[in-house]
Amino acid sequence: MRTVVVGAGLAGLVAADELVRGGVEVVVLEARSRVGGRVWSERLPNGAAVEMGAEFILPGNTAIRELVDRFGLGRWDKGMRYGRRDPKGGIGTTHEELAAAVAEVERALPDGAARASAREFLDGLDIPAGAREAILARVEISSANSAERVAAGDLVGVAHIDDEPAPGIAGGNQRLPLALAESLGSAVRLDSPVSAVEWGERVRVVTAGGEVDADACVVAVPASVLDRIAFDPPLPAQVAEPLAQITYGHAAKLFVPLGHPPEPSAVMNVPERYWTWTATGEAGRTQPVVSAFAGSRPALDALDVQNGPEPWLDSLEHLRDDLDLDRDGALLSTWTDDPWVGAAYSTSPPASVAEAVEEPTGPLAFAGEHTAGRYAALMEGAIRSGRRAARSLMRRAHA
Repeated sequence: MRTVVVGAGLAGLVAADELVRGGVEVVVLEARSRVGGRVWSERLPNGAAVEMGAEFILPGNTAIRELVDRFGLGRWDKGMRYGRRDPKGGIGTTHEELAAAVAEVERALPDGAARASAREFLDGLDIPAGAREAILARVEISSANSAERVAAGDLVGVAHIDDEPAPGIAGGNQRLPLALAESLGSAVRLDSPVSAVEWGERVRVVTAGGEVDADACVVAVPASVLDRIAFDPPLPAQVAEPLAQITYGHAAKLFVPLGHPPEPSAVMNVPERYWTWTATGEAGRTQPVVSAFAGSRPALDALDVQNGPEPWLDSLEHLRDDLDLDRDGALLSTWTDDPWVGAAYSTSPPASVAEAVEEPTGPLAFAGEHTAGRYAALMEGAIRSGRRAARSLMRRAHA
């Protein structure tokens, strides 16, 4: 059995790894000149490791932890806590008031979440206005989208307050896709965007550099760019329509070197819809950088990120006057202008998506964080989806 994997993000690489471990020959075609997709790490001149894309390994993310341990990569705790951010600005709230409001949200969710958006659900609760505003900010930042587009059922995941560690991979999350790619060797072909997939009993995948024939194909590209691939014959409606319904959020990250590394911290700018953190790295030492993440298109427009980091730096300087910012060394990361995704990650994909791709469509299997149900928008989701796609094709081959 020979399988082509389209996309060398985590989903595609994990699918290829799973197939190879099952005795399948694979070819991985990646449009970019690097592996990892939305998992991409960089080093600042001062040595700080920063994540241009996916950052945190959340509680309950077991699949990624297993892979990190398998490759002996190690994890950095970060010191700060992803689930506890100090809210600043806006109406104002206290930590106690906010915690009580979040508890009320979680208590009321089982009875009131069906078909409601996060905003509709929160507007219907009797909680203090300042706490509601802070929860909405957390929702829009973490979901990278307006609260009207976020399902109320996702509130537990994106607004929960806790002190659980949410580490990153030691030295940068991209070490995982690099390790997977290294294990796959010459099977990974970079700079090979796919333009067409012809499928029937077998598969023919078309790139600018030629065609690849195979018995099966894993399509592991974001749904936001799936329409760039011409499927012949077209995908059946029961697959194409759910994938076309997926909406994506928009986000940006800003990294600013620091003259004096501070203690770990997590501070959220409520009205401007971004949060910031300082975190520990190697040997538990605080890295000399402050990271900031802004979520939702209105937030990015307000910060004028399309024209560079200066407006955001002005805001950050006001928010974090406790930090010694090196503005000249600032690094901005945006994904809306990335031609191979055009967005950040999926927002509350409907259950019909996971159902549509649970089993292969002929010789085609689909993977990506957007297909991962409750693990959507996470590295964990990408990994689980890759495993699911690979295993479904192997089951089909042996049926």
